[in-house]
Amino acid sequence: MPFNYIIKWRKGNPEKVSVEAYHKYPQTKQEKRTPLFTIGKAEGGGLLVIRHLLERAAQKYPTRKRGKTTYILLSENDPEAYETVYRIGLAVALIARAETTQEIEKTTRYVLNAMPEEIWFWTSKLLDDEINSKALEALAVLSGAMQLAKNAPLPSENRQQNSQKNKGTFWPMVRERMKEKAIQLYLQDHPEAREPPAWIELRKAGYLEIAKNIALKEIGAKKTEETATPSKF
Repeated sequence: MPFNYIIKWRKGNPEKVSVEAYHKYPQTKQEKRTPLFTIGKAEGGGLLVIRHLLERAAQKYPTRKRGKTTYILLSENDPEAYETVYRIGLAVALIARAETTQEIEKTTRYVLNAMPEEIWFWTSKLLDDEINSKALEALAVLSGAMQLAKNAPLPSENRQQNSQKNKGTFWPMVRERMKEKAIQLYLQDHPEAREPPAWIELRKAGYLEIAKNIALKEIGAKKTEETATPSKF
């Protein structure tokens, strides 16, 4: 299920940003017009802290304009664009959640300086229906923008506790399948390897991008098959 990503950036008062994913090959008008999911959506003065990222993206990638709104078009086939859209989307989601200027500054600074692997991890949690806002709370704690409640588990502990609970949801399923496929592809090309490669090595060599597309197609096909199969009850 390949995607096209759009950053909708409305300059004005208030300033608005929405980071959305659409079907790359829509079959209906609804699929063409309605986003499959929204990574982040916010409005107001807090967006000033990421305006330089929006301006950079608008200069680098194709755009369309409608009135005061700029549509920045990004393809998942471009690894850098793919990372950019998720980084901006995560920052926008944190800005929407923040209650103070200090919280906006700390959380966005953390996200803008995070490694790509961290961005993949946190957006997969954000887009998981069962975790969702808890991922933003954990990021707020890690960035120092929010104090951890007394006796509350650490974010790393939450990850371990939730790993089993959320295996059946879409994005964790994609992530697990993607990692398995990437390692399989690597070992096929490097039969002499004695142990699985590091995550960052898989990403730099392009195996993660190939594996992601394979995983999405397989999971999408399975979901389509399940939907098409009539119930026996």
